[in-house]
Amino acid sequence: MATNTEKIVVQVVVKGGKDLDKLGKKTGNATKAAGGLTKGMAKMAAGVAAAAAAFRMVSGAISAAIKTAKVKAITGASTSEFLKLEKTAQDLGRSTFFTATQVATLQMNYAKLGFTTKEILLAQEATLNLATATGTDLARAAMVAGASVRGFGLDASETGRVTDVMTMAFASSALDIEKWQTSMTKVAPIAAGMNIPLEETAAIMGTLTDAGIEASIAGTSMRNIFLQMKNPASKLSQFLGFTVRSSDDLSRAMTKLSSVNGDTLDGLVQTRQVASFNVMVKGAERVQNLTEKLKEANGSAKAMAGIVGDT
Repeated sequence: MATNTEKIVVQVVVKGGKDLDKLGKKTGNATKAAGGLTKGMAKMAAGVAAAAAAFRMVSGAISAAIKTAKVKAITGASTSEFLKLEKTAQDLGRSTFFTATQVATLQMNYAKLGFTTKEILLAQEATLNLATATGTDLARAAMVAGASVRGFGLDASETGRVTDVMTMAFASSALDIEKWQTSMTKVAPIAAGMNIPLEETAAIMGTLTDAGIEASIAGTSMRNIFLQMKNPASKLSQFLGFTVRSSDDLSRAMTKLSSVNGDTLDGLVQTRQVASFNVMVKGAERVQNLTEKLKEANGSAKAMAGIVGDT
């Protein structure tokens, strides 16, 4: 029995074939008399446009179907789950800025990150909002948001939280999706292991980026500073008198470090982390304010996407 996708493709191919037949007839008519050349050329141009549109429809339908089929193969989705993925790709392709093929690519990227069909369906709308609000490629938005969900050990149902924080962070600091991806992949698992939430991690990252610290250096420095904060044998932990194992511990550490002079501060971390460490400590108030702003980011991606859509 033919699938819905196969029926759609057949219908479009038949329509495309009819348009091509019409094109041939109109081309023949155009050559019958020189006096009808202009009119015939106009009709021929219309026929070419119709045939091209039909071809694009066929190509798009096939491309979306192939990508969605890959999602089924990667996730091991049942037939009913596959049909849900296929239908949502088609529906979102009709009702949003994005094509069904682009939505299918989003689905495939989430599948590569180990998201189940149910988890993909939960994450789709939030990712579409992120991409629309920030002008980001949909496939990349899915990959970066999904990696952040996984990096912090969050449930797929919290994808909306991740995309809201990302949207607000991009609007409130020098962060963008490229800088976020470069930095967050380095620090997310460490921060999660220390019970430092996404919002606070993003606020520190944004503060470092605002100071002109390159994303890769910022991410690597944050990772190493966090590792020293949790290591009881490190100079930093010994100076603090405790290890950082939570957001509250980090706040205590920042408070104590903010009263330390520069030379002492520089000696607590490795040379490569000195610049980031100084910005992090001296920018403690900025980190705190941005953290609070990101904690209140719920609905930001949808709201900003709505503004972009209206524009």
